[in-house]
Parts: sequence; C-alpha cells; structure tokens
Amino acid sequence: MARPVATLIFAMVIIPALAIANSPVINATCAALTPQLYEYCVGVLSADPAATNATDAHGLATAAVNITADKAAATLQVIAYLISELNTCQDIYARMEEGLANVLTDIRDGRFKSAMLEMDVNVTGSPNGGCDIMLFEGNAQKDPISEENTQNDLWASLADAILETIERNVSKRGT
Repeated sequence: MARPVATLIFAMVIIPALAIANSPVINATCAALTPQLYEYCVGVLSADPAATNATDAHGLATAAVNITADKAAATLQVIAYLISELNTCQDIYARMEEGLANVLTDIRDGRFKSAMLEMDVNVTGSPNGGCDIMLFEGNAQKDPISEENTQNDLWASLADAILETIERNVSKRGT
C-alpha cells in the first residue's frame, strides 16, 4: 500500500513542476498558444535540452521540429519492425493453412490420429505462440492482429478438441 501512495505523492510534486518551465522563452511561447496546448507545449519542450537553451521562439520552433523528426524516425522504425514481424506472421499462417489442408485430408480419409498430430504440430498454438508472442516481444512490441490471433487459436483448439473426441470414440470401438 505504501508504494502507490509514494507514487501518488511523487506525481503530485513532479507534474506541477513540469507544467511550469524554467525557461521564460518556453513559458512565453507556450502561453501564446491555445490553452489546450499550453501544458503539452511546456512539458515536451522543457524535457528537451535544445528547447530549454533556446533564446527565442525560432529556437523553440527548431527544437519542436527536431523532436517531431526524431519521433517520425522512431515511428518509421516501428513500422519497419512491424512489416518484418508481420511477414514472419504471414509465414506462420501460411504453414498453418497448409497444415489445416492436411488435417482436412486426414479427416476425409479417416486418419484421425494423423489429423490430431498435424493439428498439434502445425496448427494449434501457431497464432498465439508464434505470431502474438513474436509481435509483443519483437522489436515493434505491438500486435495489430492480436484479436485475429486469439480467434484463430481458439478455433484451432476447438477443432483439435473435437478431433480428440472423435479419436477416443474410434479407439473405443476398435478395442
């Protein structure tokens, strides 16, 4: 309980201090903006050494543009990571789709054990175990297809459970 209180006290002391910049140039320039932008303006510019050292609004504008350029470059890097990681997910789903086609062939031919093995090896867990985890733990640390991965994993688990039931029933009849 002491930890949340300490965090709250820290936030109550620090946040107001961040809203009031030490730089008169930052304060004056941000005050000239709409009231909705004031706190954001002071907060981001006060955290940037180039902005805190600026002597006029031109220097602040340069700092703001540089901050924006840095953020755009970082976003571009996240997009590049996502593209790479989503390409890996595409490969995972292609293998899953191929595995599902093999499962259907096995079901059609009455090879339920083979179908179950194919489900276990190439289908069940692929979306969450392969794709979801990689996206969350990968360089982008974002998963734009989390819902789809979860749904696919649930469907695969359901199909696998049904196949297990069929195989148990077939095995009982065979003994």
